Amino acid sequence: MRLVVDVDAVAKLAHWQLLQDLPSLAAAPWAQIGTLPSLQFRARKAVSTPDGKLFRNAAAAQSTMDVLPLMRTLPSADDAHLAPFQGVADIDAGEAVLLAILMTHSGEHLLTGDKRALRGLSRLPLALRSHFAGRIMVIEEVVLSALEMHGIEWLRERICPQREVDLAISIALGSRCDAPLAAVQEGLGSYVNEMRGLCDPSLLRVKA
Repeated sequence: MRLVVDVDAVAKLAHWQLLQDLPSLAAAPWAQIGTLPSLQFRARKAVSTPDGKLFRNAAAAQSTMDVLPLMRTLPSADDAHLAPFQGVADIDAGEAVLLAILMTHSGEHLLTGDKRALRGLSRLPLALRSHFAGRIMVIEEVVLSALEMHGIEWLRERICPQREVDLAISIALGSRCDAPLAAVQEGLGSYVNEMRGLCDPSLLRVKA
């Protein structure tokens, strides 16, 4: 599976020390994973001066810098496919480029940490959004994969120190980050199902 990853997902996974495990968690080798080239400049700057937004600490920025050389260069997007997303509420410029790449190249899938963009996409006309049916993953799915592979204690050790970078993940793990396994699974699953049910046909892929 060829996967494009938005900057939000890369940064969140880096804060949670899950980015280096993305190939196994998303079932895609580094050679099939890419992200926006602009992320390199933001991460490099944040290694010395975290911006407090995308990168809240230097360690997350360095983790990102460590994996960027392993990723592929993204294919180009057709300008005609970019235009429908420009100026759309909740879809920023970076997400617009990634969506245009998906429209231009049918074999690409998107991993996103931006729920606003997904909601924005779900509100677009069926003729446009149907191009993305079954081609999108959300970071909750990656976290669920980590939970299944490594267990709840392993996951807590990595996510809890930086859980506040994503509200849904923070809620799923509990107010003290001590929610039991079943509750975490249910919480993460509920967010995935919410995103899956935003529109018909669903934007989210059907997991094999």
